[in-house]
Amino acid sequence: MNYIRHTIVPVDPGKKDEMLSHLSGQLDAFKSTQGLVGIRVVDAKETENRIIVTAVYENKAAADVAATKATAIRDGVAAFVTGPPLVREGEIAWRYVVEGKENFVLPGYARYIASGYEPSKFDAMIAYAESQIDVYKSIEGFRRIFVVPVSGSEGHPLFQQSIPSPDNRMIVTAVYDNREAAVAASEKANTFWAGMTEFLTDEPRITEGDFVYGFSFRR
Repeated sequence: MNYIRHTIVPVDPGKKDEMLSHLSGQLDAFKSTQGLVGIRVVDAKETENRIIVTAVYENKAAADVAATKATAIRDGVAAFVTGPPLVREGEIAWRYVVEGKENFVLPGYARYIASGYEPSKFDAMIAYAESQIDVYKSIEGFRRIFVVPVSGSEGHPLFQQSIPSPDNRMIVTAVYDNREAAVAASEKANTFWAGMTEFLTDEPRITEGDFVYGFSFRR
């Protein structure tokens, strides 16, 4: 499975447009990185003033090689941020992509759900997610979902302030054509997460917003 690096950056609202313009130029240059599969940038204004940059690599080795370049990009936007970035990364443990909608047209909206999970129940959780494929197929405007157990930024203030431990955590990303599709899917999504509660160790934290930049080499 591919390897994901999520970089979550708190942004000064008055400097967001300038930051996105600057960041887009840096990411355009980043496209030549060996082993890079794609990048998505989400403006999480729906929940908080954060920008989420998700880089997808062929594998962890490619992500590690790219780490120096990625750090330089984060350093390059330091003037626009209000706190340290949170970097969480890991290998995709499970994913489902709607047939015919892989990457030919980029999606428009993403919802990130971060939560702790019980390690002894992880395989059962993935089996439950797999059993819900017919539900995903029935959601109009749904594009993909992937589950990533994550690590990184263990010293970030977030883990002292509001999250008990950085260990045994995951980010589930659900992607839609647009915000309207995500809102319309809320009832089915809530039912899905009700079935997930037995595998989780805390209340899921949701961050979501529009895609404002993206490209993919996967076809």
